[in-house]
Amino acid sequence: MRVLVAFEDDYRSYREVIAAGVCVLRPRTEVETAPMQELEEQIERFDPQLVICSRPNNLASRRCAGWVELPLDPARPTKICVAGRYSKRTNPAIDVLIAVIDEVEQLLLTNHDFEGC
Repeated sequence: MRVLVAFEDDYRSYREVIAAGVCVLRPRTEVETAPMQELEEQIERFDPQLVICSRPNNLASRRCAGWVELPLDPARPTKICVAGRYSKRTNPAIDVLIAVIDEVEQLLLTNHDFEGC
């Protein structure tokens, strides 16, 4: 399982804390971080199954099994997409992100024909 965490450089601490939390709670998961301006090239290089970032997936040429749009304003809803199914959460804690990782990983193990995000 590969997860890419990308946020603007002004929020690099946020980016690194999320990545560190994922590494501690899911040590078998490969996690990389990237500044937002490098998002597209990091997706192409790392080929993540899940992206956690502050923007929606506007990359028409690249779909991932999961995408979490985690806004920098905690009052705005977080948009979660797994295999083309969307949901929203308000200010989710790390346990929600871990649950999304587990869901994407299970999806990849059991279903190879799904719609991406």
